[in-house]
Order: sequence, then C-alpha cells, then structure tokens
Amino acid sequence: MCDDNLLIADVVAEFLRECGLEPMGPVGRLESAMQMARQRALDGAILDIDLNGRPCFPVCAILSGRRIPFMFLTGYPNAAIPIEYRWAALIAKPFEPNEMKEVVADMLGLSEGWPLPEHLRSIVRH
Repeated sequence: MCDDNLLIADVVAEFLRECGLEPMGPVGRLESAMQMARQRALDGAILDIDLNGRPCFPVCAILSGRRIPFMFLTGYPNAAIPIEYRWAALIAKPFEPNEMKEVVADMLGLSEGWPLPEHLRSIVRH
C-alpha cells in the first residue's frame, strides 16, 4: 500500500486487516514504493496517485511488468492517468467500505466470501 498520508494509510491498513488481509506498508515515498514493487512478494497494490508531489506511475510500470494487479485510491479522482494504466480501478478518498471491499476482491480475484477462511490467510500477502 502506497500513500503519503499516514492517517489515511492507517485507516486503509486497518480496513484490509478487518477483511482478513495482511497489508504491507504503508510506503509514502516514490523510491520506497518502487523498491517494494520490485522486491516484495505482492498479490496486489493500492496506490495513491500522488506520493509527496510525485506521481506513482513508475510503481505502476514495475507492478505491470511483474503482472501484479493494482488499483488507485486517491484524493485526485480527476488526475490524468496514463492510458496504459486506465484499466485499473480508481476509488476516491474518502472511500466507501463496501466499494473498497468489492474493488479489492475483484483485483485479487476473490469471491464474496470475505473475510478469507483462516487456512488461506497465511498465503495471501499484501
């Protein structure tokens, strides 16, 4: 999870935990996000478009190259997103929990059976 606002990032991380997922991060700087995208085992990513004044699109390139799905969670819903990333879901801050849950489930290919069964929680890393 990449977001430069730690308060929002904590809310999102707690929400993901309540859904039975294990968030990694938050990461608030572009360089750190790129390093995580290159090196960590990720099932998916939630990205803020603006990371301390820098767009997250280099992170998108790394994730796309690794075939890791991602979505945008942003306070700038009208931001100019490069055409190659416009397929990714975009949720505006503040988010609606049901919308976020649905988009995350779709991104990860999960069914509606949330939270995840206990035996699957250990293999899903975010």
